[in-house]
Amino acid sequence: MKLRKILSAALALTMSLSLYTPALAAEAADARLTQVTLAVKGILNVGDEYTEFYGEPSETPLGTRWSLSWSSDATRLSVTATETGKVLNMNLWETGDVVAPAVSGGAYGLTFPNMSLAEAREKAEAFLSRVLSDNEKAVFTEKESESLSATSYSFRGEITLNDTATPMTFQVRVRLSDGAVTSFSRGDESDYAGTPGAPGTVTTAEKAGELLKSTLKMRLEYVWDEDRELAVLRYLPESTDDFYVDAATGALINLTELRSRLNQQYTAGMGNLKNEAMEDAMLFAPEAGATLTETELAGVAKLEDVLTKEALDSKIRAWSELGLTGFTLGSASYSVDRETGEVTARISYAKNTEEGIYRRYVTVDGKTGELLSMSGYRPWQAEDTDILSAAAAQKKGEAFLQKLWGGQFGKTALYTPVSDGEKVTSYNFTFAQKANGYFYPANSISVQVDAVNGSVMGFSKDFDDDVKFDDAQGLISLEAAIDAWAGTFPVDFGYMAIPVELNLDQPEFMPLRNAGYTYYNALKPGYAYGERDAWYTGVDAKTGEPVATPRTEAKAMTYDDLQGHWAQAALEELARYQVGWLGGKAQPDKALTQLDYVMLLASADGYAIDLEQGDDIEWLYSYALRRGILTEADKGKDNRPITRSEMVKMLLNSLGYGPVAQLPGIFRCDFADASAIPTPDLGYAAIAQGLGIVKGDDNGNFAPGRFATRCEAAYMLWLYMKR
Repeated sequence: MKLRKILSAALALTMSLSLYTPALAAEAADARLTQVTLAVKGILNVGDEYTEFYGEPSETPLGTRWSLSWSSDATRLSVTATETGKVLNMNLWETGDVVAPAVSGGAYGLTFPNMSLAEAREKAEAFLSRVLSDNEKAVFTEKESESLSATSYSFRGEITLNDTATPMTFQVRVRLSDGAVTSFSRGDESDYAGTPGAPGTVTTAEKAGELLKSTLKMRLEYVWDEDRELAVLRYLPESTDDFYVDAATGALINLTELRSRLNQQYTAGMGNLKNEAMEDAMLFAPEAGATLTETELAGVAKLEDVLTKEALDSKIRAWSELGLTGFTLGSASYSVDRETGEVTARISYAKNTEEGIYRRYVTVDGKTGELLSMSGYRPWQAEDTDILSAAAAQKKGEAFLQKLWGGQFGKTALYTPVSDGEKVTSYNFTFAQKANGYFYPANSISVQVDAVNGSVMGFSKDFDDDVKFDDAQGLISLEAAIDAWAGTFPVDFGYMAIPVELNLDQPEFMPLRNAGYTYYNALKPGYAYGERDAWYTGVDAKTGEPVATPRTEAKAMTYDDLQGHWAQAALEELARYQVGWLGGKAQPDKALTQLDYVMLLASADGYAIDLEQGDDIEWLYSYALRRGILTEADKGKDNRPITRSEMVKMLLNSLGYGPVAQLPGIFRCDFADASAIPTPDLGYAAIAQGLGIVKGDDNGNFAPGRFATRCEAAYMLWLYMKR
């Protein structure tokens, strides 16, 4: 109550003062809350129906954020706003919100949402026009799709500043029952240090593009081409740092380095921390024991020629390179390949020491004991422990792989160089096949070597000896490949989140400096590579063409044969919700077949089927039986024409009206040919007339025996959903 009195007493005064006067920041908290609350109420049109209100400030180095909360018995509204009343976040909860019935449940629930996607977007746009500043604009980037089961639509996008792109985004959710915005969030320039500079530039996109291209690196390798069933040469992008071109200076800036400096203030002093709790748990863990039950062992015994885990253990320990001395045999799990019948066994080992538990997991052929793969873990060693050099570890790993898989290993070379490490527990080496002087990483062999004792801790192989390789003739140059690769990127200009050093001589940065920050993100105009139009994997080494995987998008339901048709508006509205037929043709006046109709009704349940694209017709019939649309006797009669009476009956059965429609002696209808309607169908005809989904032909006839058309079926469904 006291807050209400303060608001009332302050109202006359605040109407004559600017809500954005900087001096208000020095006022008492209740006066500041008054100003913020009035500003937010004006922006969001908050009424006086709430019975409780709280406002709490959060003072941050970037300024004050206010948490405002209104509530009543039925409604709660929460808002986060800046000191000036700019709304950054809003959530509205109301009890009794309208929830659309599940479409798949039948029982009369099939209907269009109260509001279309376009209408909901208009509500979102109107809301954004109130909450955004004069120099901000909303650019919608994510596309929503219509949904019959939707109770709300969410819209997302980016916020431009001074007509220039920024990293700031927004989200708005619109409730379809009444068009109210129930959720909103946004990024803001107040999230960044300092004031954004003017979006001017001293360079051009072309010059920036050349600088950005200079940061690209590529390598030439063989990759598998599924279409040609051949390994082909392709230039592939190397991982590099991120860069941008500063618009104010035209200089190329390493963003990765700047972000590293920004992150250092969070991670300083954290690098040497160890997970003591995890190590303690490992130290006192019990030794691994047999895990197979008697039933499981009995099942294993049924596998002819499969070796016991003890026999497999003997074969595994014969490989001294694995360093299993002192390890205890643990569990054995067997697996049968369902296609080849090959049996593999995974054997576990453990060694408990004061340092912690060493573990090994070895996979072998269950019938021969042939080594297939291995993985392992060792605890962290003491800091004064001597460790092997990378070269010495590599030599041990190579000797083991030569002994194990000599033929295939001989076709490989070290794929990625490994450097010495001061505090490593193991070294990992990957060897890839080389053909015509170029790597084919799809055929690779890996080995992990213990950095202390040189034992093999792990190994694996993925190798196909039957791969054929394209020749290495007529290849484009690396420079040409980089040119082609760079050409797949648009060079975008806009504000970017750039870590900047917080100099002590800049007063605006002092709150952040006092809070312990030395770097913080600021909005700065610049150029960077933008989002491409497809997923590019590399550049063909012979043609010089970028290799792309087009982005897959949901198939839209559209028609090109409805222009001027009497049912055009209805069929096109249904299609917006993916209700109808895929393939681009409505064929409105074609006789309705059983398959046509089942596909239409299934699409209304959220299952748009495209048989030309390989969708499952058996599933479609299973659905129709489940929903009561067809009977077992109807299966396989895809092209059977459907009469108007059957059309009505199938729809109403799918919607749950069947039990009522079949009640005898209680129905009458006013169709001119009512006497010609078969008695079992009379209830369906009467219900259809009562619902307004069948109005009769020009002569008022129901015409039960006439074959229906596709447009009649769709129009009847549309009328039901619009009721």
